[in-house]
This record gives sequence, structure tokens and C-alpha cells, in this order.
Amino acid sequence: MARTRPPTRTPDLVRAGAQVFLAAGGYHRAQIRDVARAMGVAKGTVYLYVESKAALFDLVLRHADDPDAAAPALPVPTPASGATVAHVAALVDAAALPALDGAPTGPAGARDELARVVDQLFSLLHAHRWTIRLVNAAAADLPELGDLWFRRARGGLNRALGAWLAARAAAGLHRPLAVPPAAAARLVTELIHWFAVARCFDAAPDDFDTAAARDRKSV
Repeated sequence: MARTRPPTRTPDLVRAGAQVFLAAGGYHRAQIRDVARAMGVAKGTVYLYVESKAALFDLVLRHADDPDAAAPALPVPTPASGATVAHVAALVDAAALPALDGAPTGPAGARDELARVVDQLFSLLHAHRWTIRLVNAAAADLPELGDLWFRRARGGLNRALGAWLAARAAAGLHRPLAVPPAAAARLVTELIHWFAVARCFDAAPDDFDTAAARDRKSV
């Protein structure tokens, strides 16, 4: 009689794969045997679910932020060349911060405008926190992915936010920037990144939950 696959096996595979890629500090150093060990199965069993490490990485990138929604046909095939990068590129293109659009509301609304930017950026980063960590970890090993991430995603965000900050400062709605707009934007995004993403992976987390971290008074 064929054994029934546990219904949580694919989500468990995604979780174990994500942990291993992050713990290994990159794509090349991660090993299928470590994923098997984390799942408590034989190495050969993992290959019943994914054809290769490339297939596992693609699966993990697509589902790490919501493992329970992972339900692809198994075994997951090795992705076509460029497919994993194309998936991340689609996420980058779909990312939106509506608060950065539109004309300034005037001095009375400047504080609320900034609060909306912070809140939307927190929500965007927190929703994709696992993907962000995985891409960061693999960027050095997978140059095409790294170039997409650092130049197009992070660079694009900082350019857009820098332009927004500069425009508000020029309009007298915020204090004049003491540093170039790109540097000011980088400071803002790095701070929010810590609250929205890095905090969730800290080995010694601070004693406050996501709601408290999201509160703009914390930032």
C-alpha cells in the first residue's frame, strides 16, 4: 500500500528550506541533506518533493511568506532559466507606496503624510519579510538576483523616497535635509526595515509585538 503524504508536508518543506537557506547564509552553502534533517526525513525523500536545490529555492521564495498556501504539484520541477529572478522582479514591480504619489497636502497635513509613508512601507516590508531575507542571503551567490534586488528594488525605493523627502523639504513642509536625499531615504528605509523585517529574525528579540513595532510612535 502506498503511504499517504502528510498534508502539511509541502508547507513543512517550505519552512525547513527557508530556515536552511538563511542559516547557511546563501544559496551555495545550503544543502538538501540539511533540509531533510530539519524535516526529520531521509535526503532521498526530499527529492520526491523537489527535483533539485534550484527547485527548492524557487519554491521557498514563492511561498516563504505564506507556507500554508503552498500547494504545487509534486515533485516541483527545476525552474526554467531566469524564472526565479522573474518572479522576484514581478514582486518588485507590483510593490506600491501610494503615499509617495500626489501633491503635498500643505503644512497641516505634513505629519499625517509622513505617517502614511511610514505605515505603508512597514506593511510592504513586513508582508514580504521572508522573501527579503532570502534574497539578501542569496544575492552574493546569484548575481542576477542580487543586481535586481540592490539596484532595482532597494535602489528604486530609496530614489523614490529621496525625491519625496526632497520635495517636501523644498516646499517647507519638513525641515531642510542635512544630508543628500538618497542618504536621508536610506536612513528611513533601514530604520523601518529593522522594525518590519530584521526584528522578526533577531536571535534576542526585543519585548514588543508587531502591532507595537508598526506604531509610528515607535519609529
